Parts: sequence; C-alpha cells; structure tokens
Amino acid sequence: MDDAREEEAAARLKSGVPHLDEILCGGWLRGGLYLIAGPPGSGKTTLANEMCFRLAEGGDASLYVTLLAETHERMLLHLRSFRFFRRDAVGTRVHYISGLSALREGGGKGFVDTLIRTTRERGARALILDGLSVLKERLRPDEDLRELLQTLGVRLAALDCTTLLLSTETHKGVSVEAAVVDGIVALSADLIGLKATRGIELTKFRGSNNIPGRHTFTIDEQGVSVYPRFEAMMRETPRKVADPRHRSRWGIEGLDAMCAGGLVTLSSTLVMGSPGSGKTTIGLSFLAEGARHGEPGLYFGFAESGAQLTVKCRNMGLELEPLQRQGMLRLEARAPVETLPDAMAQELIHLIQQQGVKRLVLDGLEPFAKEAIDPERTTRFLAALINTLRERDVTMLITQQTNDMFGPELHSPIRGIEAICDNLVFLRFFELNGKLHRLITVLKMRDSPNDPFLRELHITDEGPRVGESYAALEAILTGQPQARAQASMNPASPGPGLGGPGRGEA
Repeated sequence: MDDAREEEAAARLKSGVPHLDEILCGGWLRGGLYLIAGPPGSGKTTLANEMCFRLAEGGDASLYVTLLAETHERMLLHLRSFRFFRRDAVGTRVHYISGLSALREGGGKGFVDTLIRTTRERGARALILDGLSVLKERLRPDEDLRELLQTLGVRLAALDCTTLLLSTETHKGVSVEAAVVDGIVALSADLIGLKATRGIELTKFRGSNNIPGRHTFTIDEQGVSVYPRFEAMMRETPRKVADPRHRSRWGIEGLDAMCAGGLVTLSSTLVMGSPGSGKTTIGLSFLAEGARHGEPGLYFGFAESGAQLTVKCRNMGLELEPLQRQGMLRLEARAPVETLPDAMAQELIHLIQQQGVKRLVLDGLEPFAKEAIDPERTTRFLAALINTLRERDVTMLITQQTNDMFGPELHSPIRGIEAICDNLVFLRFFELNGKLHRLITVLKMRDSPNDPFLRELHITDEGPRVGESYAALEAILTGQPQARAQASMNPASPGPGLGGPGRGEA
C-alpha cells in the first residue's frame, strides 16, 4: 500500500458491518457526524449496535447513548440473539448510558457536556445517539438544534470520536440535522407484493466517494448483511479477452463439432430452451468434461438438488461422484424463493474464489429476474457478472427457460440477455411423425464460426449426443416442422426426415 492509500485508510473508521464499508468506500471519516435515518423497524438500532461490537473486536471502545423509553436491559436481551453480541464487551468496550436525566436537568448544554465527559473517560472512538427526535422535542425553546449539533460534532471530532445520530424521520425534505451532518444513511423497509425488502442508501457523504443508489440488506442471526448493487461495484471493463485459439469442449459427441471445437474459453454462453429440453444435462456434461481435464467446475442452480442431479446423470452414463470427491466439481442448489440477486452474486463469487472454479453453470436466470426490485437492471447486473467472471478466468454457461414449449413465436423472460452473451445455443421440442424430438442449434458464436444446421439432441444411457441435420424439413424452430417442397439434402449429412437419425458427428 502506498503512502496516499495508507493515509486514506488511517482517516477512516471501519464499521465492520459486512460490505457496508464498500458502500462507504472504506468506512466513516474519523471525527465525522453522521445521520442514520429510517422508520421504526428498518434496522437502525441493530446496525448501530453491531458496529459497536465490531469495533470492540478490534479493541476500540464505543458509547451508546439512549433517549428512548426502552431500558438497556431490554435492548441487550434483544441483542443476545445475534452472533456479533459479546456479553463480556458490555461495560468494558461497549458502554451504554441514558442521556434523559442530563437533558432534563441541564438542557442541551448539560447534555453535550455529559456526552463529551463520558466519551473522554471511556476513550470512545464512536458515539451513537439513539433518539434524535426525542432530543428535538425536549430542547428548551431558546436552544438551537443547529448550534447544539455543530458543537457536539466539533468537540467529539477533537477527541477523534465519530458520531452517529439515529432518527426515525425520513429526511426527504430539508431539515436542520440533514444540513449539519457530514453524511446521511437512509434505511427503508418496503413491502413489494407480499415480499418484504430492506434498502440502504447514502444520500449525502461529504469529503468522500461512495457507491450511490439504493442497495439491499438483510437482518438475520448473523446481524446486518449489506449487499451493494453488483453492477455498481463491478463497473470496470474486463482486461482479459476470450481468445478463439483456446477452446473449452462440451464433451458431447457432435456438439463440439458444431462449435468449431468447443466454446471459446472465457466466453459466456446462453442456453435457451423449454422445460425438459436438455439444458441442465448439457451443462453438467460441460462441467464434467472440464473437471476430467483439470478445470474445477461449479453448478449453481435453483431446481434440483446436487444429490438428485448426481443420480440423474448416473442413469445416463455420466458419473459425477468421483469428480466431486476429487474436489473438481461442486453442485450447489438454492430454493428459488425470497432471494436477493446481489446476495446470490456475492455467494457465487465467494464459491468461485474458494474452489478455484474455471467453469460455471448458472442453471436458471428466472430467480435473478423475478427477485430484482428494478427489473430494468437485470441486463446491467448480468453484464457485470459476466465481466467479473471473465476477469477470474471463468468460462460461463447460463441456462434460461423459454416461456413457450411449442408454437411459432419465441419469448425470452429476460429481454436483451441474448445480446450480452457471446454465444447462444437453442434447444426445443418438435413433433415429427407423431413423436417428440429434441432440437439443438447454435444461433450465435462471437468471434468463431459455427455449424448453422438444426440437429437432433439424443439423451441416451451413454450420455447426450448430437445427431444429423434435418435438411429435408423447414420451420423446425417453430416446433411444427414441414417437409420442404424440394428437399435440399446435405450429401455429407443425410437428413433423418428421409432416412431416420444417423450417428452423431465426431
């Protein structure tokens, strides 16, 4: 770290709350005066208390001042359910006092003097004032809130103490405290349909950069977990490029030939298809092929469990258990309910770093799209994810379910994703001679030639393979093929419409 960065880090007080410091670009500025605003139940008290206990873990003291009716014993009882809580820190590094008596007896000046004296005695590096609205209500008529807050901020800054004011007001308009403080963190608790979501936004932050816009956070037994908007964090263009000279093979007879030897390494591929068309199967084959050649793979899906997928693949001749035992393949499944896209992205990146993943199958984009608070951000989110994975040397395969199983029209649940991905593979059922067949075709490969023919995908007990092209039929993509008036045959690849499916290409 150079001198400038060391100086910048020294000027910051880290909150210790997971990923909050990323939004703050390193933490609070030491000695600053900040406002955390939000309606009751939005998480202000939990966030502030977690920060105190995180500071205690690093050896720093904090002072938590209440002006509310809730007793400290009651507050501590609620905090005990969180894993960040340490009983031995209470009274040693995390100090709780009530400021009501000082405010009643000495007014604003007496209240400030009490806080300064206690901060100095405890050596506190952070002071939390919980109940700004109570302070405003109890100030004497001739006392000015602006002057009080400015005095408090200046005197605490001289003690190298950072101050957080907690307020239940939304501060969407102009207020005295909003004008005085160095920064405002707005918390929200919203109900979208039947789903409850929590949001955090920095609406003001003097003297520093920050990650603007609304981010999500959760509160569970771990405490507060902030999930910065992924596309806001990952804005840089990747330096690494997908070189067509390097290929990642599917390991499926005929499909590698359709892709001129395999997918371009570090590229992104969208596999679209109706339910049951074979998307997951060819994705797992892609992972298994890489694992057999020393490339760790990760499956991240939302429908079937890892155990179910292992049995499913075994029944068609694809053994995954040995690769899992060797640590070359990991199968992760998540329930597609109440998910947060940014939380899933954080977990995905963590797993990739932990396992040294080189191939990824993200099986199902629907949860990402459905759970996004702003549907318009989905393509930006995915573009950032693709760029981030490329920088980590990951070749990515994404599956997406089409809305219709049959019919002349194709409808993608996520508009614009086809343009973001480098490659596009399409799967579909079609009916021929009273029997359902699976169709596979490569619609697009960026910076690489590809086979333009529509071919049949066979799922056998020896694994998936690709058959010959249907040169004698037209309109196959609609799922309702018709014989050509004058069938134009590919002599090297006779169409099964006239002679049944041949053996797959090498």
